[in-house]
Amino acid sequence: MNVKNLEFLKEGLKYLGFGDKLNADLENKIKEQPAEFKLHLTGEFNKDNIKDKVDYTLDFKKSDQTDMYFLNRYQATLKHDDPAQEKTQTFYINKNSGITAKEAYNLLSGRAVNKDLTTKEGQPYNAWLQLEFKEEKDKNDNYKVKQYHAGYGYDLEMVLAKYPIKEQLNPDEKTKVMKSLEKGNLTQVTFAREGGEDKMYIAANPQYKSLDVYDANLQKKYQGIERKEKPDQDKSQEKKETQKQDVDEEGETKKNKKSSKRKGIGV
Repeated sequence: MNVKNLEFLKEGLKYLGFGDKLNADLENKIKEQPAEFKLHLTGEFNKDNIKDKVDYTLDFKKSDQTDMYFLNRYQATLKHDDPAQEKTQTFYINKNSGITAKEAYNLLSGRAVNKDLTTKEGQPYNAWLQLEFKEEKDKNDNYKVKQYHAGYGYDLEMVLAKYPIKEQLNPDEKTKVMKSLEKGNLTQVTFAREGGEDKMYIAANPQYKSLDVYDANLQKKYQGIERKEKPDQDKSQEKKETQKQDVDEEGETKKNKKSSKRKGIGV
């Protein structure tokens, strides 16, 4: 058994958020030296009284030339009481790098995740990723992955400044909130109201360059709670412009698509 390879795989599992629960099974499987094998794990994610479960199936394959094994992909399924409403996606891993277990859960929950990626030519870039559930799955039974690049114009810090979020007054708390949102988390914050404060939850919404806002009971709230309100006429026009915007899979409008030279790798 290749001990260095085993440690490398364990390190990868830890980085991807699977912890060490699979280490014993991983070692036993590698000792058997099969051409390929799968490991299974169920993760639980709690938010107040809501508990979600995700089933993970990790695919390991042995190299054709050496005794080394690689984790090439894993499948994540967000469970539901009604099996017909379950959502499944395959996420691909490259050298222990890729979508983490928690990020997979957030993506399957409909939220956006910010990631540093690499093009097929090896060029690094950053983008917000989000799954498109309204379209048919591709030939690999995966949802389409929409990407919103930096050129799309979603500035999370500027968007946050439009909302009366108390945590923004403290630089460390503000950074913590931003990092949480970039991971796709539904993040608890405090809204400063006239005469009081409210516990709220927010999530990044790069497509509409805004935040999704939920109350303490996780009920979605109307977007018009920004600090600076616009006249009704401006709001109506802004809504029309947003609806007209045709976004392709890379988060670029069709108008700008021809000028884009970057194309992200599959996720």
